[in-house]
Amino acid sequence: MSFSHLDESTSEEAWVQAGALDLPLLTDDVCAEGGSVLVLAAHPDDEAFGAASLLSHARACDADVRVLLFTAGEKSHPHSTTHTRDRLKQVRLQEFDAALSTLGPSVTSRFLEFEDGNLAEHSDQILQEIVSELSAAQGPVSIVAPYSRDGHADHEALGQAALAVGRRSRAMVLEYPIWYWHWATPEDSQWRSWRFLPDPEGLDRQEVFECYPSQTLPLSDQTGDEAILSRAQLEHFNRGGDTFKVTDFSADKSETAAEAGVNDAHTASRVFDGVHIDRSDPWAVRDSAYEISKRATLLAHLPQTSFAHTLEIGCSIGVLSEELAEVSERVTAVDASSQALTIAERHRLDNSRVSYIRATVPFEWPEGLFDCVVLSETGFYLSRTQLHQTLQRINVSTTHSFVLVLCHWKGEIRDWPLNADEVHDSCLSFWPHHRVEFHADAKYRLDILTVTKPPNGSAAAAGGDTDD
Repeated sequence: MSFSHLDESTSEEAWVQAGALDLPLLTDDVCAEGGSVLVLAAHPDDEAFGAASLLSHARACDADVRVLLFTAGEKSHPHSTTHTRDRLKQVRLQEFDAALSTLGPSVTSRFLEFEDGNLAEHSDQILQEIVSELSAAQGPVSIVAPYSRDGHADHEALGQAALAVGRRSRAMVLEYPIWYWHWATPEDSQWRSWRFLPDPEGLDRQEVFECYPSQTLPLSDQTGDEAILSRAQLEHFNRGGDTFKVTDFSADKSETAAEAGVNDAHTASRVFDGVHIDRSDPWAVRDSAYEISKRATLLAHLPQTSFAHTLEIGCSIGVLSEELAEVSERVTAVDASSQALTIAERHRLDNSRVSYIRATVPFEWPEGLFDCVVLSETGFYLSRTQLHQTLQRINVSTTHSFVLVLCHWKGEIRDWPLNADEVHDSCLSFWPHHRVEFHADAKYRLDILTVTKPPNGSAAAAGGDTDD
């Protein structure tokens, strides 16, 4: 789509007469109590014009609201003779701070400093930033982003990234149109399936508009300093609410996700029973030089040589479990696959300190108080919500100070929810403590934390909630 902000804008009256105010209302669960709302903005003012109502509604919810600002919009006036890009960057960031203070004083924000106009060239980095931010989210997550077919390259890059992350993390994605109202016409059918969120009582949109004089008013009377948003364009954002295209990936959990070819803890037992029936050592963990070296590195980097009770989550055929017993008085090794545990029992050492238990984590959990927990090559198989529930389980079943061992292959994981970095970053955010050891390897990631919990034992009290 090619357009100019100087083009004549489709009139707001045409949109209203066509039914833009009669769209179905957005449901309240977009700001679920205890959940998170992540708003993506390509430029300062996107969040104010596209999601002002949502940000104001979020103030009344017990929801964590964060805004990721990707560029400063420093190229908004490329022909200005009075404002350099550096000056426009400073102005627009100040306006952004003022707008957020007006819309949601409790909203947190982060500026990522990408170059204005070039977001499409940094799609991988954008995905990483969104995923990283979600790793610190709590409860049900809604991702709010510019419309992926808005006509502006930066807006479309963010919208497409939001959809990709939403699909992978099973989040609700709300796309807000900005320039669409300007260049499209009511004859286009896309908008008729969208949702409307009315402004809450007390939202003064004019006050919000006034936070962005660099966009709504001329910078000066010089050529090149004209207002970016005309009066006709501003009318689209003064219709009394926000409009969103809603894609609810969060509905694709458990059975629905499995039907779509995406597995999680719900399907782990069936999948891995089949894997271990086909091969007794499906990953060649006993004989592979890579696996042997990885286990040796893990054990060598443990911060102590003796643990009272170690929990291994996802033990498979028990090779690492038996080696952990050499540094533990007791090891409880759990796996969702009864077939894998049958093989593990078959190779149990005579003097083994390992107890093998069939359990599907996080829905089932072994008894005991653990001072060491090992999550190795298992976190992939949990959805983001299930990983968060697993971390909560760990938090309440461990001693005041404990060691958490994370080790995962860094290759592509197909048909499962998470990758190594997503698993590790979520865990590191849940317990905001320094890593004791970090082993960088081209093929896997190893993080070992020593966690000292606050007196009440709550990870949240330490500032480390994570979730789907």
